[in-house]
Amino acid sequence: MTGMPSCSALPSPLGFDPRAWQLWGKADPARAVGGGPDWHPLLCHVLDVVACAERLLLHVRPDRLDAMAASVALPREAALPWILFFVALHDLGKATPPFQIKVPGRVNALRALGLDFPERDEPHGSLSAVLTTRALTEHGVPPRLARWVARSVGAHHGEFASLGKLGHLEQQKGILLPVYAGKEPLWDLLRTHLVQALAGACGVSSSMPRPALPPAIAMRHAFVADLAGLTTVADWLGSNAEVFKYVEPPASPADYLALARARAVQALDDAGWRRPPQPPIRTFRELFGNDPWPLHEAVETIIPALRGPSLVVIEAPMGEGKTEAALTIFDALAARGGTGLYFALPTQATSNQIFGRVERFIRAAFPGETHGLHLVHGDAGLSERYDGLKERAFTMRSINGVARGKDGPVADAWFARSKRALLAPLAVGTVDQALLGVLGVRHGFLRLHGLAGKVVVVDEVHAYDTYTSELLDRLLSWLGALGATVVLLSATLPAARRDALVRAFGAAPAAPATYPRITVATEGASFSTSFPARRAPIPVSLIWQSASAVPERLVEALTGGGCAVWIVNTVRRAQQTYLALRALRDRRLLPPDLDLGLLHARFPFDTRAARERAAEESFGPGEAKRPRAALLVGTQVLEQSLDLDFDLMITELAPIDLVLQRAGRLHRHARKNQRPPAVQRPALWIVRPEGDERPEGPAFGASALIYAESILLRSWLSLRNTTEIVLPSDIEPLIESVYGGTAPVASPELATRLTQLDRDSKEREHDEGNQARAIELAAPDADDPFDGLARVVEDEDPSLHRSLRAKTRLGEPSIDVVPVLDRGGRVVLAGAPDVEIDLETREPLPRRSVVAAARQAVGITHRGVVAALLYERVPPSFEASGHLRFHRVLRLDDAGRAMVAGILLTLDPELGLVVGSLDTPDDSAP
Repeated sequence: MTGMPSCSALPSPLGFDPRAWQLWGKADPARAVGGGPDWHPLLCHVLDVVACAERLLLHVRPDRLDAMAASVALPREAALPWILFFVALHDLGKATPPFQIKVPGRVNALRALGLDFPERDEPHGSLSAVLTTRALTEHGVPPRLARWVARSVGAHHGEFASLGKLGHLEQQKGILLPVYAGKEPLWDLLRTHLVQALAGACGVSSSMPRPALPPAIAMRHAFVADLAGLTTVADWLGSNAEVFKYVEPPASPADYLALARARAVQALDDAGWRRPPQPPIRTFRELFGNDPWPLHEAVETIIPALRGPSLVVIEAPMGEGKTEAALTIFDALAARGGTGLYFALPTQATSNQIFGRVERFIRAAFPGETHGLHLVHGDAGLSERYDGLKERAFTMRSINGVARGKDGPVADAWFARSKRALLAPLAVGTVDQALLGVLGVRHGFLRLHGLAGKVVVVDEVHAYDTYTSELLDRLLSWLGALGATVVLLSATLPAARRDALVRAFGAAPAAPATYPRITVATEGASFSTSFPARRAPIPVSLIWQSASAVPERLVEALTGGGCAVWIVNTVRRAQQTYLALRALRDRRLLPPDLDLGLLHARFPFDTRAARERAAEESFGPGEAKRPRAALLVGTQVLEQSLDLDFDLMITELAPIDLVLQRAGRLHRHARKNQRPPAVQRPALWIVRPEGDERPEGPAFGASALIYAESILLRSWLSLRNTTEIVLPSDIEPLIESVYGGTAPVASPELATRLTQLDRDSKEREHDEGNQARAIELAAPDADDPFDGLARVVEDEDPSLHRSLRAKTRLGEPSIDVVPVLDRGGRVVLAGAPDVEIDLETREPLPRRSVVAAARQAVGITHRGVVAALLYERVPPSFEASGHLRFHRVLRLDDAGRAMVAGILLTLDPELGLVVGSLDTPDDSAP
């Protein structure tokens, strides 16, 4: 190992007191079965962790070693011993009475040595933070750096000790109060011997150069978060008692370190720690086997400018190949030694879709290699594709990317937990998982450590409200400080938002090139470059239709066949529209062979997944299963999550960017079979909102509960006199007319209404921004972003008050329910009646039952229903399951109905979950 003495060259410290071996670090009475020890010496455990950290830094994440070395102004060879020494001190707080008293069987033996046990409890992480400060300053580390390092390594159980907490524990700077440190001088003597032994084992000597406090504040705090993450990961790996078996006190620390290093190789191998891909430098054509489109050619020209942490904002129309562009950037930076990829999407559905594309990409781009790939969101465990990668991992063990028996992506179980998933070299998931890194959640810094140095792609970056956008801005500032390259993708990004994202990354916005464009920010500056769209401009006819006239016009449009879609803004409206169309088809007022479908988010998980697959088969780029005549009714799930191509589109009015996103599903693919005559020209029908003839403009009904009414009104003003939009040339002008405030206002009444709506919107945005700032991690250049950071008990539990939850989105509260039926005292799943569920057992349910129940779950957002269900207890068997622990049960009668808080809920196989009656209009519930 470069820069570190060999094991044989590590003598024990002069006069090492063997009594120090008697302090325990891990204990488990079950380990005594078979005659083995039931406790593991503290010094041995810490060396286990050191060995894991060393293995991670040298063989898996050398980029983190380089980054940390730069932060403390040392070359990597000189920095490594210090970083390992920092990690080694993470459990120094275990060498105290409050910890050592936790195993009664050890107390008598330690008392016999002359140690006392004052009755005062305190977590050992905060005790470590105090003791480590003193230990490091005694070894020549600058006091301010010593305090930062001590707080960092002491946070390995999930939270940083506040300065107030440390002041409470200290007698004076760096000296622990006797009630925590022990009154007998022997405690301090043994800790001194432990520190000396660890310094020697890590290669720290008096002749070595000392680390320096990072000069830039953001660099300092990035180092602190990074080191906390490294320490936590190494501690988790080093605590695997199946690999690091308990031992009797060994002859010397050096002897044991040799054993720990060998075990660390196995521990990382068993967990599936693989070095990220390191491809050769290659072109787009070599990578994908196809000629590049203009966007991809433009990306290849800007890649040389990506030196160090960079931000790349790609603004391009739908269907331009933005996903491939992002993967091209990842591959190029991986060839330079990059450390991995996280592809972040706005929804679980989009995550699932991109996960499949990334899996295929990894398999094709790295033949003969094995790489870890994970799906990261709350329902990832329900993905059959992800399950398949987990199964493959059982038969594959590799740490250097060389396959054994098979190749391709795998998903090792160690990374499958939510806190660990972002540590995997390659992952796809929701943006929320990354945003948790800047919220007050336990181990939030671990997510930042996992993303450090990677390529982080955020798709559909326009799709977030003010609250989530504030969190995203804060995440960008941390990712820049941690050396990541961030790629943001959007077709419809307002100019003001683009500039805000560039500033959040720490650069001054550049004058924008013409759309479509790429904006690059690096080293505090930015530039913008344009490229041509790959397709000729597409004129789309824009026709305003009354809702009542749409069916008759559909008959005309689809007589000769064609595939149409009708997108509405609420689930309730989708269900009502589908029922009305079905009745018309049954009366033969619509073609009797019309394939009528419905897709929204209130179907059970399995049903929605099946309907999504069917939609992609019918309306995707292929021809084999495309129906002659079809009409799909759906909600916003059709905007982003699926690769669909329609001949005709009907939509309710929505914000202009979403209208354009929807229009991007019109004539999306070149088709081998000619489109039917009546729909050969793309047409977008917009349903007229009620009252659009009024001087003050239309009412927007339930749509105003979902979207800002001011944006709806501005979108209406921008489109109301338009008969044609040209894609992509009209995208930017339309976006700026709404979000830049240039839409024409036709009457004083409209102007008055719009002024008031804008005022309301600004107040709401200000409030949302304040809510986000109240719970987010401070910026990396703040004085102390970690001090007083709120600790959240559970970031997923819907029953906790909003102020106690880590929320990455605002909006109405929601809850997941599992619909069940009572069959003579037996409880079965409503959607899978062959699966019986024992709700009252406190034993974990069989995995088959858990997965079946989770796949039948339905999300509900109706405020009254959610409030009532939160008072329902979680069944004991659900509490024992990670998938189901916050779900409630919805008990249905034989007709699929239940009454909750006076509201009728009906699970209909065709309509999904219906809230209330669809016979009466109700704009208060989406």
